[in-house]
This record gives sequence, C-alpha cells and structure tokens, in this order.
Amino acid sequence: MEKTGSKLTDMSDKELIRLALEQNQAAYIVLYTRYNIGVRNHISRYIAQNEDIEDIMLESFQKAFSQIAMYNPEYKFSTWLFRIARNTALDHLGRKDREKSSLPTTSISEQLSEVNEIPAPVHNPEEDIIKQQEYDKWIANIDKLKDDYRTVARMNLIDNFGYKEIAETLDLPINTVKTRIRRAKEQLLKMMNISDELQ
Repeated sequence: MEKTGSKLTDMSDKELIRLALEQNQAAYIVLYTRYNIGVRNHISRYIAQNEDIEDIMLESFQKAFSQIAMYNPEYKFSTWLFRIARNTALDHLGRKDREKSSLPTTSISEQLSEVNEIPAPVHNPEEDIIKQQEYDKWIANIDKLKDDYRTVARMNLIDNFGYKEIAETLDLPINTVKTRIRRAKEQLLKMMNISDELQ
C-alpha cells in the first residue's frame, strides 16, 4: 500500500473511495464498518422488521459499492450512501405494497437495472469497456441538455436524488421536476440513438 505507516481506518472517505476504485477490498470493509450502523438506523426510519432492515442494509452497500465509480465527490459520501439506502428501503416497501396500491411501483433504480441487464454467460472484459463507454456517452449527453433539464437529470440519474429532494433543493413544484426528468430522459434516449447511428 502506498501510504506506509498510515492505517486504512485513519483515512478519509475520499482516500478510501480512491483505494476502492483500485479494487482494494480492505477499503470497502473500512467504509462498511464506518457506516453500517448509521445506514441500519437510517433504514429503520422506513422499515419495522429487523430481518428486513438487515437485508436492505446489505443490499444498499452492495448497490453503493457496485456503483462507486458514479459517486460524485461534491457531495458527502454518507449523504450519497444514505440516499441509496433510503431508495432501497422505499423500493422494498413498494414491492410489499404492490397488490394493495394502484400507484406505479417500478422505481427508477429497477428500471435502470433492467436496462443494464445484459445476458452474459461468460464474463468478457470487453463488456466492461463497452459498459464504461456507454456510461461516458450517457454523461456526455446529459451535459448537452439545456440547463433546466441537465440539472434535474444529473441530480436524479447520477446523484440518486428523488423527486421530492430535487424539488426542495431547486425550490420547484414536484410536478415540474417530474416533467423535466421525463423530458430529459426522452431527449437522452433520442441522443443515444443518434450517437449510435453516427458511429
């Protein structure tokens, strides 16, 4: 390890995330140890059953660690992690209430996971490169959107903000936020198709 004499547990979140991006497994363990109690307590605000809380906590860390390259260091790591935990808890509640409620229950994270599911019986390193290229193209296209759409798209699709949080942060009506995100997604899909055809 490059930092001789410096314990991982003494490192800042930013340093640990840098090591995690280099596939340092110990850095993931330190981040988990540092935040698992806080994440569990955060989830317990939404979920009552202890066994569900444990499952959702583990799922939240799994999501965060698998998407750590998408973490935006402009925000505190704990804020990003708690947002993922909250969304995972709400997804869990949505699945449980699916039969009782007429509200749509497919969350954005579920939609994205369906889009990202590429059947691959054998792991191929080229797929990792293709996924990274797709992600880079996605980010580049978000940056090309008009200001109103770009801001909400980044907050929702990259930083995992929910509609209510975006509305409160930008001081906008929630329906305006929903409309802008929907239109931003429509434009992004068109842009992705166009850029694919140009290659």
